Amino acid sequence: MLIIGRVSTLFEPLKKIIYDPFLVESGGTSDAHALFRGHFRLDEKTTVVIRHTGASVYRLWVDGEILDEGPARFDLLRPELLTISIDLPAGGHVIAAHVHAHGETTRLLSREVPPFLHVSIQSGAGETSRIKWVGLATAAYYKTGRRLGCVLGPVEWCDTRFLPVNWTAPDFDENGWSDVMPVALAPNTVALADLSVIAIRPRPITKVDSGELVNMSPVMHDPPMNFITRELSSAELPADGIWSRYDLSRVQLGRPRLTIQAPAGALVQCAYAECLTHGRVSPYLKSGSGDNSCMMDAWVASGGRQCLEPLQPKGARYLEVHIVGADPSELKIESVEWNERSYYLDEPEGSFTCDDELLNRIWRVGVDTLRSCAEDAVTDNPHRERGQWLGDAVGAGMDILAVSYADWRPLERGLLQAAQCVREDGQIPAVFPGTREYLPSFAIQWVSAVPHYYRLGGDKELLRNLYQIAVRNLESFNEARDPLGLRTNPKHWNFIDWGYRGSATVFCDGKADTPGFDPALSLIYLKALRSLADWARWIGEDSSQWARDAEGIAVRFGEHLKELAAQNASCWEVFGYHATALALGQGVVPASEIEAAVAFLKQHILSCFPNDNAAPRLSGPTVESDRLITPFFFHHVLPVLIEHGEMPFVLDQLRVCWGWSLDLGMTTWPEVFDPRWSHCHQWSGCPTWILSRYVLGLHARFDLGGDCFELKLHPGELTSASGFFPLRASTDRVEVSWKRVGAKKIAYSLRAPRPIRLLMPDGRIIDTGGEWRCDLTLPTSAPAHPLPATSNSSSHS
Repeated sequence: MLIIGRVSTLFEPLKKIIYDPFLVESGGTSDAHALFRGHFRLDEKTTVVIRHTGASVYRLWVDGEILDEGPARFDLLRPELLTISIDLPAGGHVIAAHVHAHGETTRLLSREVPPFLHVSIQSGAGETSRIKWVGLATAAYYKTGRRLGCVLGPVEWCDTRFLPVNWTAPDFDENGWSDVMPVALAPNTVALADLSVIAIRPRPITKVDSGELVNMSPVMHDPPMNFITRELSSAELPADGIWSRYDLSRVQLGRPRLTIQAPAGALVQCAYAECLTHGRVSPYLKSGSGDNSCMMDAWVASGGRQCLEPLQPKGARYLEVHIVGADPSELKIESVEWNERSYYLDEPEGSFTCDDELLNRIWRVGVDTLRSCAEDAVTDNPHRERGQWLGDAVGAGMDILAVSYADWRPLERGLLQAAQCVREDGQIPAVFPGTREYLPSFAIQWVSAVPHYYRLGGDKELLRNLYQIAVRNLESFNEARDPLGLRTNPKHWNFIDWGYRGSATVFCDGKADTPGFDPALSLIYLKALRSLADWARWIGEDSSQWARDAEGIAVRFGEHLKELAAQNASCWEVFGYHATALALGQGVVPASEIEAAVAFLKQHILSCFPNDNAAPRLSGPTVESDRLITPFFFHHVLPVLIEHGEMPFVLDQLRVCWGWSLDLGMTTWPEVFDPRWSHCHQWSGCPTWILSRYVLGLHARFDLGGDCFELKLHPGELTSASGFFPLRASTDRVEVSWKRVGAKKIAYSLRAPRPIRLLMPDGRIIDTGGEWRCDLTLPTSAPAHPLPATSNSSSHS
């Protein structure tokens, strides 16, 4: 019996009309698929505006042509409508929808969101078109009990023999489909998602190998194991299938379109991976997968030639297609196409070029990694999670975006959505809006991130809207206050960086932090207090409390470090790599100790992999060691070193550490400096923004007024550089170029289509009028903190 489910009372505030998908009789809304067709008419040729949202995954077609997909992730009571416009002729039209209700909490949506589909169509005249809907609860999809990963949705396993042929076409026969009655709900909280259309575009795909296979397991109780145990070449057993493997050239989010020939009942499977395992694609996720991962799509062939395409996009660099269950002579993989899905499919508006080709390549890979991690949100990675982790987005992600693209709406939406998902005690979540986790360091960094966003782009309205939430967020840590900042709480995940003390607690049964003062967390808290004081001042609020609290912690920190240095000649080793970098960044290191602190950071970095191949490896999340470096935390460390005169050292670290990744054949940045982790994490891309800002010398300072930049040039040993800076929400760009003129001078040029103001090193603000040239004199001193020459184990030097 087919049932029309009612929308939960949780959605009573939803404004417009919501259409419930049919519930499959065997299992309610868990892993259920429903198909819909809606008929509407237009009196004349016009542009129609279609707005839509739903749960958990859906695609839309108009008159048989793909239109859009969704939803944009949203908080439980704040659904957001995606908007797309299309030109249509007068007459009758059909909008079709395929909805997959997960019934599970994923990184994108909570399981508490009931399954629904909302579609509204408005003509150019502003009239809302009436849609008459019919629906079908299709039995074509099997419930495997397997998920792509523990924070992703269920596997799609479609028996195409039971899927209506050409069901999205306008002239499809709807016999057997049932009328769907709209459910009218009370008005209030539905909103428009402030996003452009998330683009889908064909991308090159390269076939790397193919052949015949032998299916070694007659049962399908474990699909990934069945997949990877197949023999892909055997002279001893008769083949009963074929296979092909493909390379997308980089990890990206998208979906394949397979054109195959096979007899009815043959099984077609497509597995996805970021990298090859023993030369093959393994459907098991390497990390963060739980115990049930199955990164594949499967179809049962209907017989003959057919095209197959999954509903959900997947993240991958490599695909492997198997067709089993028939003699190879009856099987053929005619073609495999790939369509990438990203918010940033076009070339970046920002650019960077210098006289070092390796650095140019490193800059570009950072942008490509960000593009692969951008959909309706800036995510951690497209393969394992697709999670909107706050620390990932407001770390390197925000700064990479600011030097590469002018449309920052996915990131701004994340800052706002974090505030919508605030916990009862006021704390901002670390990942949202589906699964919610709370990390003190990420919650505190949000308070610094919003003012930083203002400096980069000048959106003061955001400051006004979020100020009280920021105050309450910091106040949620009052019970953990310490004279020097904050104490750790054993109930919380004390994540500062992978490998840092406390990072492994959530992965080790029975392991917990010892409560006590944490210097790194406290320095992140100090930065947040200073940021909140600036925030309050910018919008006319009283900043005295936050400034006073910050100054008190800073003074006590300075005294603490003086005492530590007097008591221990190796005080920086005791204080630690992370805390030392953050202390230098916050200016609390006593002047007499700065040289030693910087030298310690350099020595520590050189003692770690990939600088030293004999150093410990960050092989997994349970590893904690004081001899590790990560690309994530380099976002905080490298600018500090540059500001203290160490640009030559920093540029060499970009060549060594990120060059190590390139040597392994990676084309997007890995999560850490170890190939056993994710191979596509935008949080690892800090070289992109560092090269743009420090080598080109422009640092956005919109807090000083519109179109204002600070001139702060650190060329290192480079002899020339040029590039463009996009201006937020604009097609305008600032062009910078410079080259050395002799040993001590740089000929610097700036051009822009509108006047740009420059904050000069002497504190003056000058108006360039849109074009400015100057010969800049370089300092003649050697690097401030030289180290003895050391051998380098990397191939890049």
